[in-house]
Amino acid sequence: MMGKGSVDETHPLSLGVIGYFMGEGSRTHDMRDLVREADVILFVGARTNQNGTDSWTLFPESARYIQLDVDGAEVGRNYPALRLVGDARLTLEALRRDLEIRDLSHRRGARPAVAAKIADGVKCWRARIERIGTESRVPIRPERPLLELDTLLTPEAIVVADASYSSIWIANYLTARAAGQRFLTPRGMAGLGWGLPFAIGAQFAAPGKRVICLAGDGGFGHVWGELEILARYNLPITLIILNNQVLGYQKHGETVVFKAYTDAVNFAPVDHATIARAAGCEGVRIEDPEAFLPALKAAVFSGRPTLLDVITDAAAHPPITSFGDSFGSPF
Repeated sequence: MMGKGSVDETHPLSLGVIGYFMGEGSRTHDMRDLVREADVILFVGARTNQNGTDSWTLFPESARYIQLDVDGAEVGRNYPALRLVGDARLTLEALRRDLEIRDLSHRRGARPAVAAKIADGVKCWRARIERIGTESRVPIRPERPLLELDTLLTPEAIVVADASYSSIWIANYLTARAAGQRFLTPRGMAGLGWGLPFAIGAQFAAPGKRVICLAGDGGFGHVWGELEILARYNLPITLIILNNQVLGYQKHGETVVFKAYTDAVNFAPVDHATIARAAGCEGVRIEDPEAFLPALKAAVFSGRPTLLDVITDAAAHPPITSFGDSFGSPF
């Protein structure tokens, strides 16, 4: 997930983000076999951790592994691999120079079939999400505002996600359209509440860039006070809150594992838009899905810090593989 943006996802050989959320509704749902059938796998700066490997079930035991990392302790930690310890860019450039003097006609011959399988997988994914991405369901399904946000994104924009579901929604429903496009997610770096503070840091670091932050109401509840920073410096960050009044990942994860959940996962209703206005920012509460895209356009072009409080379906969850069909299919 943290590698999203390193490659152009519109490239015909890009699967998209793989890992622990390849269930129904994910971009890569129909492409799992492409990973399972791989005979050589090159990890570049990858931790090969539980999330990235779908609990170490995604990659085949029969594959030949090559692992490149600047930290030698990471290489071979979870998969026996040919060790390449060094700077990722310099090493990849050296590998490319070596490949360019070799006969690659066999790989070039295989490319059209691989590209066709990827294109078919993406086509099936788009057909699967088309209805849920356009329907006017209330409360709002998160897929719709994410897909509408994707229509406005340019490669220059910086997208920051809070922890938990926010990171997974972004990984699946926003598109990296250029190598180097910035998607900042906290997997392994921080927990709930990181989103808005990190978006503030991104905006200070890149004052000319458009910064958009996605957070759930559970994560955002930790950092309401940071809205004052946005107002004080007039930082033109657009903050989208998926307000479902639950700690979604905790509630759904507990339900899958224990068939029950603790009472700590449910919140009282909070109007985050009112809080934003009280702190000196723009605040818009959105309950009608038809209102989201116009409000988003107004926010990103306003030059003002704006919070969009989107009232979303508490039952909605990203396509986490381990959830399976525990909650039925929204598609």
